[in-house]
Amino acid sequence: MKTPYEYRAQAREALRNQWGDAAIASLIILFIAIAISTPSVITSLKGSEWGSSITTLLSILVLPLQYAFYISLLDRVRSNETNIVNYTITYARQHAYANMRFLVAGLLIMILSSLLAVVTLGIGAIILSYAYGMVPYLLHDYPELSAREAMKISREMMRGQKWNLFVLDLTFIGWILLALCTAGVGMLFVQPYMLTARAAFYDDLKATTIVDDTDNTTEEATAEEVAN
Repeated sequence: MKTPYEYRAQAREALRNQWGDAAIASLIILFIAIAISTPSVITSLKGSEWGSSITTLLSILVLPLQYAFYISLLDRVRSNETNIVNYTITYARQHAYANMRFLVAGLLIMILSSLLAVVTLGIGAIILSYAYGMVPYLLHDYPELSAREAMKISREMMRGQKWNLFVLDLTFIGWILLALCTAGVGMLFVQPYMLTARAAFYDDLKATTIVDDTDNTTEEATAEEVAN
């Protein structure tokens, strides 16, 4: 596995000539999320006890587009030729089954995280988010996997790797603080940067892991064995 700074360098190279498109895709997702949640927020402000629940349920609808964005950045890492905006919109429209599996996985992770957040004061939810961090990419690379199978394999892949991914995220703290100084506008660039680095992390992790489709488990292997 590479160092966090090597993953960041790989992400910058992948996003070369695509920073603007990545920011536009982030902005589209943000606008849709706001448009979806605004009516229920207004309902909540008017005193309805269902407002927050409706907001949570409606926010799930943006997950397929977010998933397509993840995959567009992964494809950018691999090919360096993807147009991020076009790929995101096209993937979200044409891959309904993959979107549905990610939707199911997102719901399951959300439920588990909520339960753990209550019991562990939020710490367990953070750990869980890293354990399931590879789910979007696994669902794309292995379309035969169900949401639960992808979650199981992600847990196995991330065993001993959660800290490494956490440290990678931690190296973006300076950029996040700087983005906040721009009233959050800078996050339109920082978020794709982080997600692209994570996609590069997944590709490296996958190179040393074999996904066994027969019983949906993972086995450690060398990069040479995976290539063969």
